[in-house]
Parts: sequence; C-alpha cells; structure tokens
Amino acid sequence: MLLPHEVDHIIAVKHRGQTDPSNLAYACYLCNRRKGTDIASIDPDTGQLTCLFNPRTDRWLDHLNLIGGRIVPLTQTGRVTVELLQLNDTERVEERRLLIEAGGYPTH
Repeated sequence: MLLPHEVDHIIAVKHRGQTDPSNLAYACYLCNRRKGTDIASIDPDTGQLTCLFNPRTDRWLDHLNLIGGRIVPLTQTGRVTVELLQLNDTERVEERRLLIEAGGYPTH
C-alpha cells in the first residue's frame, strides 16, 4: 500500500525534541504510526533497551543492509528498528522488491 510520506519528529516533542530540520525526517505512514513517540525498544536478541535508528546521526550501512526486498539488521539498533517498525512484514518486503525492480527505491 503506497501512501505519501509524513514529517516525523525523530525525537518526539514530549521527549523534548525540537521542531526544526535537525529533528525532522520523512517517514512513511506505517512507520510513523508504528514508531509513535518511541525513541528506543527492547532488543529481541539481548533484552537490552536500545535506541532506534536515527537518520540524522546514524549511518544506514552501519546498522542495516538491503538484500532483495528485506532489510537485514546488522546491530542492536538495526534489530530494534526493524522489529518495532515491522519493516520486513510480507507486504512491505514485496512492495520494496517491486520498487527496487522499477528503480524507485534507493539501494545504496
């Protein structure tokens, strides 16, 4: 389901995040709803509280890899982000795969 992107506060206002470009990012509708005001989650492998991926301070290739349509976590930050946002549910993987084939998805 392709929907327009929304502006998201990376760190929510309720956590003292500012409304300025350094704390804003485009997020798809589903990711924005699943993230909500969260800034961390529990790593499913270690049980440790771990920060979510921050597109302003983290490098994608340090934490995540794209294989086919799947986003593969490389670190605790990657794992909690993939899990919380449900980035690899069946429909999203297929949508991503089709976008990659059409040249409409960044593959780094």
